[in-house]
Amino acid sequence: MPYDPAKDPWRGRALSPAALGRAGAPVVPDDAADLPRYARLRVFAPATLASAEVRILPVDAADDAPLTLPVPPGQASVLEFLVRRVLATGTTAGLVIHRID
Repeated sequence: MPYDPAKDPWRGRALSPAALGRAGAPVVPDDAADLPRYARLRVFAPATLASAEVRILPVDAADDAPLTLPVPPGQASVLEFLVRRVLATGTTAGLVIHRID
C-alpha cells in the first residue's frame, strides 16, 4: 500500500533532529565512512551483553574526536546527538543500530 497523506497528521511539518523519524535504515559501523545521511541513531543492545558501548562522531566533531557512549543492555536507546559516523573500533559487536531520518 503506498503512502497516504490523509493518514499523516505530521505531513508538511518542518523536520528537525527532535522530530519523529520518517524513514530509517540499518547502520553498519565503519571507521572510515560517514553515514549517507547525518541522523539520530536508535541503538539496541541485546540483554545477553554484560555491557555495551557505541562510538560515534557527532556532526560537528573532528575525525579524531569521537565519543564513546554506554548503551544499557536489554534496552533500545535513541542517542541525543546528530551523528555523521558510527565507528567500528570501540563499538560493541552485536548491537542493532538504525539511522532515524
